[in-house]
Amino acid sequence: MIYRMTFDLPMRSGTVVVNTSLVDPLQLHSCLDPVCRVFEKDFAMGKLMTLAGPGETVGELVVPAGKVGFCTVCSITINGVLLKHGIPMTSRFGGLLQVKDGKAHRFTEIIHYDGTSIDPLEVFIRSGMTDYHGAIRDGNGLIGASFRELPGESRQRFINIGQRLSEVGLGAIMELGLPEQPLLDIPVAPGRMGAIIVGGLNPIAVLEEREHRIFSRALSGLVEYDRLFRFDEFPHRLQKYL
Repeated sequence: MIYRMTFDLPMRSGTVVVNTSLVDPLQLHSCLDPVCRVFEKDFAMGKLMTLAGPGETVGELVVPAGKVGFCTVCSITINGVLLKHGIPMTSRFGGLLQVKDGKAHRFTEIIHYDGTSIDPLEVFIRSGMTDYHGAIRDGNGLIGASFRELPGESRQRFINIGQRLSEVGLGAIMELGLPEQPLLDIPVAPGRMGAIIVGGLNPIAVLEEREHRIFSRALSGLVEYDRLFRFDEFPHRLQKYL
């Protein structure tokens, strides 16, 4: 997916990697406020999303009748953007990140990417281990995030690219460490630095917390950037599927 995506940051065009959840539109409508607040509180991968109607495809997924495809940008998109700028980023693990007062505090559970064929955040969300309602209520909860490493020499370039990604609605960098220094007590390899990236599946987790069983697939496919819209348009856009 990293090599197949074509997003061009200066041109703001091309494809990005998305996650897709197949949801009953009425269930989605009942959770509009908390879903939007996950975006608003910066606990989502950027500010953009899109919807796919019955019969539409996202990658190999076909949205069935009576459902809507809720698509959020996958955080692996950041790896793809960085690679195009000559910065290789390695994804080490996904986990449950405890936040206190809206800030990253510590990872409480982790699953290494090289030890699973299932996206770790899918596992945590489906298992009901998250606490997004707490996170959006008072900044104290458990959200999905990943720990990644990149060359320490690229720190300032990474910061600059991160700022540009935020400007186009794709910001997801929660914490950035210093070269060869632990980040949230997690050591990094020599010459590397750590970064904590917010999970792309996070907005849909509030439905699982309300015991709505949702089928979600991380890295489900590629979508054109110009098909995405800001989360504050979501309530209006959902109306056509109700």
